[in-house]
Amino acid sequence: MLPLDPLASASPLPRLLRCAPAAEVRAELDRLEELLGAASDPAAAPAGGALVAAAPAGGALVAAAPAGGALVAAAPAGGALVAAALGFGRGALALREGALDAAVVHLDGAAAAFDREGEAEARDLARCEAALARMRRDARSACGAAVVELGAMAAAGDPGRRVAVVADHYRGTAERLLGDAAAAQRTLLSALRRSEPFLGERAQILNSLGTLYVALGAYGAAEALLEHAAELHRRRGDAVGEAIACGQLGAAALGLGALERARAPLQRQEWLCARLGDAFGRARALTFLSELALELGRADDALALATSARDVAGRAAPPLRTWIAYAARAIGRALRDLGDPGAAAALDEAGAIFRELGHPLGVALAAWDRATAEALALGGPAVPVDWFSAAWALGSLGLPARVAQLLRERLEIEETAPRPERSGGPAPDGEARERALAAAAQTSPHVAVQREVELVYDRPDELAGIAVRRTAANRNLGRLAALTLAPPGLAVAAVAASRLGTRGLALPPERAAAACVADLPGIAVWIWPADTAPGVIGRDLAALGAALGELPRAALALAPAGRVLCPPFAGDAGAELQGVEVGALMALSAQLAAGEVRLDSRLGWDGEACASVEALGFTVTPTQVEQPPGRPDPG
Repeated sequence: MLPLDPLASASPLPRLLRCAPAAEVRAELDRLEELLGAASDPAAAPAGGALVAAAPAGGALVAAAPAGGALVAAAPAGGALVAAALGFGRGALALREGALDAAVVHLDGAAAAFDREGEAEARDLARCEAALARMRRDARSACGAAVVELGAMAAAGDPGRRVAVVADHYRGTAERLLGDAAAAQRTLLSALRRSEPFLGERAQILNSLGTLYVALGAYGAAEALLEHAAELHRRRGDAVGEAIACGQLGAAALGLGALERARAPLQRQEWLCARLGDAFGRARALTFLSELALELGRADDALALATSARDVAGRAAPPLRTWIAYAARAIGRALRDLGDPGAAAALDEAGAIFRELGHPLGVALAAWDRATAEALALGGPAVPVDWFSAAWALGSLGLPARVAQLLRERLEIEETAPRPERSGGPAPDGEARERALAAAAQTSPHVAVQREVELVYDRPDELAGIAVRRTAANRNLGRLAALTLAPPGLAVAAVAASRLGTRGLALPPERAAAACVADLPGIAVWIWPADTAPGVIGRDLAALGAALGELPRAALALAPAGRVLCPPFAGDAGAELQGVEVGALMALSAQLAAGEVRLDSRLGWDGEACASVEALGFTVTPTQVEQPPGRPDPG
């Protein structure tokens, strides 16, 4: 039994949940609850109301109402199932509207009610929806438990059951939210292969796969899947699913740099969500449209769209604080472009919410906004502008295109009103800054689109491998671009291991603080800002060892005047550096024993710092690294 089956003969509720405005769905739920109450208490029934009769097996009977509609005539056992179905319907509507607290309460209640009635399939489907509501409400904190719970449901019985397909679908969503893209793809593709008998589930899984590929930057694959999903949703009359597909189609077009192409699907999502009463989807679409207007230089349009987005997100229950923050940021940026002094307050509001939520991208964007505001004298007294922190955070999230936008904005501000005394450290010369911007902006994936479309259907594992490596490369490119804004001083490590130089293993992982500047067979060179803590460097080297399957050998030195002038262009052998010599370090690292770290004493690591690195399995040996000829030792 499906959760809404007890209402099938009495109500069009399943169809209404897919395509009707929220007010219409709520009116139908209220009508059914009134009829259920009348069926339970004949004395309370209005004149001409429901006929109450006991079905032979305790099920529901359908009697004709005066207007000719079907009414539920529930016996005691049938009434319990009808009540459970109504609870599920209210939970599904609350989930659709973004009222996530209410959704969890109703869906948990429905699952418990179906369990009492021995309806295992309906119970498990309600549990799946409740898990999805928790993931949306609590984000990453709910995802670990969801993976376990949904995985157990999917494994309990025939994998071709609808419950198994839905559970794996939502499990893949949880894995995506946890950042495990490879696991998410495996789970979602497995669910897709088994979804053929369930067209509605198949369309929703295509939505989720498209969302995953947008997150991975495989925009061509995402567009192919999402166009298919949108068409399936339209054929089924599923406006909710179509709205989701359109929203992600807009995101994929933005990722491809096709700004005008992004407008139509985002407007379609906003229109559908406004009609459906979907606050989450509408706030998202309006925010994306406001960002699009800003990119196209239409600050007045952006302000109106972002204000609408903030209002929609604020009226949801509970308020959609992530979208409130994104909308407030768009309002602040629009006001700034319009020369309105109220920009600072809106940007501060967005930053405060992002920090409270612990939202990594939002925190990075808020740091960018703060730097811009200071540079434009909107942030109070003249202080050095910290562009680097924001750029590094964005680069570490694998968003070199965002770093490029930041570099462009910084250049534009400095060209309009150069203020050297307010820079975040000595800037490279103008030509080098232009090169750095051009290198960071080279990540447009247009050329790869057609190949992605072929791979997503024929060899999805290969596509996932390419996407994961490209994400790591983009992250490294973003960090190198960010380092062009850092003050002088780098910690440099020449790292030797037999498996280096293959499969991108030298690219630092997401949680590392390093950037890779050279990757050759058997050897790589990593760099960190000079003030990076020893424990962080040790942790990064240990993570590299875990990826390699062997402890690397490393020679570390301080380059006190070291700087990144320009990240590599496509086809370049490495980043453009200044004040860094690695030849002697590379030769030294090749001579070390496995797990040995030869340490430049000028890095200033004390005994506790060395011990923290040795606790990770390394042997630390201090040494004095000679300065290159003609370069005085500043220490």
